[in-house]
Amino acid sequence: MTRFMRPAALLTSAAIALGGIFAAGNVNADSPADWVNGVDVSHHQDTGGDSIAWHEVRDDNHKFAFIKATEGQDYTDDAFAKFAQGAIDSGMAVGAYHYARPAKDPVTQAQNLARAYNSVPGLTLPPVLDLEVDEGLSAEQLTEWTRAFLTEVENQTGRRPILYTYRYFWLEQMNNTGEFADYPLWLAAYQNTAPAPVGGWDKVDIWQRSESGRVAGINTPVDLNLFNGNHGQFARFLAGDLNATGGILEPLQDQPIEGGISDSLRVLEQSNTALAAAILGMASGVLAPEQVENAAQTFGFDAGDAHNIADTARLQVENGTLPIDDLNKMMVGDEYSVGDLLILLDNANKQNEGK
Repeated sequence: MTRFMRPAALLTSAAIALGGIFAAGNVNADSPADWVNGVDVSHHQDTGGDSIAWHEVRDDNHKFAFIKATEGQDYTDDAFAKFAQGAIDSGMAVGAYHYARPAKDPVTQAQNLARAYNSVPGLTLPPVLDLEVDEGLSAEQLTEWTRAFLTEVENQTGRRPILYTYRYFWLEQMNNTGEFADYPLWLAAYQNTAPAPVGGWDKVDIWQRSESGRVAGINTPVDLNLFNGNHGQFARFLAGDLNATGGILEPLQDQPIEGGISDSLRVLEQSNTALAAAILGMASGVLAPEQVENAAQTFGFDAGDAHNIADTARLQVENGTLPIDDLNKMMVGDEYSVGDLLILLDNANKQNEGK
């Protein structure tokens, strides 16, 4: 989820690299009429005043919005109430998400989300658990934490929650558990073909396909999402039939959207092995940051993007937050992409920088 716009952090580059097809201009103008597009936002889209013109967002073919509501045990996003009410007033379907801090009590965090969710009449989408960092918990501990959170949120709101995550986190930190397959899955995967599900899920219910989209009515880059179903299925989903999804994303797993893969997305869809190895080489002192930049340019990033990626890794090495164990896992074989690597590095920043 878009939370940070940091100089010298990798999503300065990702805003360019990930945005190619999906973020250029009116990205949904050529979408089939039965696609249900949406956005998710937080205070990082709040540029002051009426910073989001929600009627323009809706008219730009975006039918739903998830708003960041809470994080940890007691934080409420400053823009939540304003954004949620604005999106509701525009006629969009609206939900709320919680950024998980697994080092702290799950029940207290679930109650934090529930208070915010219940405080805004008119929310029609279920509440969401945004689970992206482990904060030192094992897969078994994370599973217990997640179970407790989801159970409490459902008890407090009367709505079965959605679970948001990304592929590497679920496969590695969650040990690809299938326990939560009866909750809707919202999966982040920045690529031009729809992702396959993880864990025990048989489908992805919502696909977050870019975090650097450009949408009418929003002044900043924004996350773009595609619901796995047509408008009739979406109406049933809103009414509580969380099994209504399916049929839109499955054919897109085998073919790129909009007729081809742009150069920017081709960069992200490559195996990450060589780039991860270069970053680990820098961490061990064998390679200099300039050599990591050269490796990133070899993958197809321009000089500025390559510098930002190398500088992000360098800063993480210096402050001890580079996810070395994860990089070692990620670079084995061809299972993970450059895009997965960039999400991992960004989450290392999120885990240590807070809200």
